Amino acid sequence: MSRIPTHTLESAPLATRPVLEQLIARSPRPGTPINMHAEMAHAPSVLTGYMSMRNALDEYGTFDRKTRTALLLTVAVADRCAYSIALNSLIARQSGWSEDEVAALRNDRVEDGHLAALLAVARQSATSHGHVESRIWQAAVDAGWTDAQLAEAFGFIGLTQYVDSFINYAQTEIDPPFAGQSSNGAASTDQDTRLTFLLIVEDQDRTRAFYEHVLGAAVLRERDPVILQFHNSWIVANVGGGPTDDKPNVSMAPPSEPEVSSYALNVRVADARTTYAEWKSRGAHFLTSPIQRDGEIRCYLRDPDGHLIEVGQSLQS
Repeated sequence: MSRIPTHTLESAPLATRPVLEQLIARSPRPGTPINMHAEMAHAPSVLTGYMSMRNALDEYGTFDRKTRTALLLTVAVADRCAYSIALNSLIARQSGWSEDEVAALRNDRVEDGHLAALLAVARQSATSHGHVESRIWQAAVDAGWTDAQLAEAFGFIGLTQYVDSFINYAQTEIDPPFAGQSSNGAASTDQDTRLTFLLIVEDQDRTRAFYEHVLGAAVLRERDPVILQFHNSWIVANVGGGPTDDKPNVSMAPPSEPEVSSYALNVRVADARTTYAEWKSRGAHFLTSPIQRDGEIRCYLRDPDGHLIEVGQSLQS
């Protein structure tokens, strides 16, 4: 159930009724706004802000309709927003994409290299708070996309993320006319699924300070356990202990042999040497300076408990 009232045209605030009326005219639910618009209408600034973005892209945008919908759907998948994926899958089909092509868009299997290069930029921007690696940006340029087109793509990225954030915020329910569109690829649309790194540490405060002040992670929870957001990933740090009923015969402990590692946190960056210099200035102790090999530049460091961290930069072939 949504946290925000779902309006009809008659119940909406006066300031949003003209905008809502325009949206109803194009609604897949005849005479009724879709839930997203009906809830945005509760706050005139939210609905009119959304509509202003749409109108600007309609008036000044240069992408054809299929490219626009490909961008919208790609970002919706990157955001893992089931509502937006369902809605944009429907819109993509209405824009001329076939059933198989929509599935390819949703699963990052686009065969058109020209379009795929643009979608790669949108995807990484969506998952990395606007950051796009130089190699991905350059690949789009090499594929023929102009600076103006790459700038315009940000408008579609921003519009989709505005919508997706609102839907998550309001807990908007998917409308019946396109609810079935979210079923395919359910594993990639589950909004409650995250891959998180669990680190077993000796001292939670020491670990929190290292990841916050040296690597720049955001602290979401101070301790018991420590929860950190590092760009588009999450790290949980907790002290070890003996077996429990949910993990019988398993004890948890920090690394006992720092020279032997079965895993590493792999951090992909646009410039490994710059990251090396920045983190070293904050107190990080690297095993070596950055070394170029096997098509990338990389270097390694350890956190206070000996967990290995790789910093890697891919090089263009």
